Amino acid sequence: MKRVWHWSVLSVLSVFSVVLGLGTALLVAVPASAAERVRVGDGPFISAGGFFIARDKGYFQKMGIEIETKIFQDGSLAVPSMVSGELEFAAMTASASLFNSVAKGAPLVVILDRGHNRPGFGYTVVNVSQSLYEQGVRSLADFGKLKGKKVGVGALGSINQYDIAMALLKAGLDPSKDVQWLVNVPQPDLMRMLGQGQVDVTDLAFQFGMFAQNNKWGPMVANGDQIVPNAQLATYAVRRDFLLKNRDTVVRWAMAYLQGVKEFNAAAAAPDKHPEIVAILAKSTAINKPDLVKAIAPNWSYSNEDGLPMVDSMMEMQEFWSGKYFNLVEKKISREQLFDLSVAKEAKARLDRDKPFGR
Repeated sequence: MKRVWHWSVLSVLSVFSVVLGLGTALLVAVPASAAERVRVGDGPFISAGGFFIARDKGYFQKMGIEIETKIFQDGSLAVPSMVSGELEFAAMTASASLFNSVAKGAPLVVILDRGHNRPGFGYTVVNVSQSLYEQGVRSLADFGKLKGKKVGVGALGSINQYDIAMALLKAGLDPSKDVQWLVNVPQPDLMRMLGQGQVDVTDLAFQFGMFAQNNKWGPMVANGDQIVPNAQLATYAVRRDFLLKNRDTVVRWAMAYLQGVKEFNAAAAAPDKHPEIVAILAKSTAINKPDLVKAIAPNWSYSNEDGLPMVDSMMEMQEFWSGKYFNLVEKKISREQLFDLSVAKEAKARLDRDKPFGR
């Protein structure tokens, strides 16, 4: 960001003295304005790693932006704050509720990838109860045995429900009729319910899936990147009015974020080589322990380093939630209503050209 500098009275007199040969000039530069404050809604999940890295390593600050973070346990909970103008940016999970919010006039637009289930980096995982595992449900090929079972997920129309629904379809089951859905249950509670036999199957963030398996509550049997490769998990959205009036700020925000994403992906592939990144992720997320952060690598999710969200994936989700099996989307929206890809493209071009964070 370019800064405008004002000369103090002392500076002017000093320059004048040099011109007259009266002494050495003393120049005093004073910044015209402080960093721009941007309010961001996000959750304590490792898929937000690019954001946490950029924030904690001062990349936003370097781009002239001061970050104020508000934590939400689910992206849908941030929508009211976006609508009321309390936030400029927010993490938005790929879900039926996002499509409905935009259809109803929520003034937000998706601009950046915030994590998807790239093969080898899958962040969602299916766990089954120990008894089901002993009965032979040990992989996707065995999901036909889930007919009539109780399936727990954190939210209706969420990526977690989508994962299991697609797995059931591949097994020849009707996801709307052949299982009993328990929805809107926090993931830590779902782990315990699995161990207590209150649910038979659940879809969790990878660290919760590993925790459930390690505590003998139920083993992991399939990853989200096996069920629907490259399915979008979450995105970043910005208020439309803020983007219209402050486009350069939004692009600079995206530039800082993309630098964080680059380092996040590198650390996911080789966490032992990036202890500073591991420490940032541990303190910024619900995982809280560096050893656990490293233990679940590379299953942190993956964010595109060009910033582009998985557009086709999200549109396929909208079709699914408004189609044959579920009617959770009241009115379908277009790609143009949901996305603005120009921000990611401009941010990546400027990042490559200007190299504000070095090579």
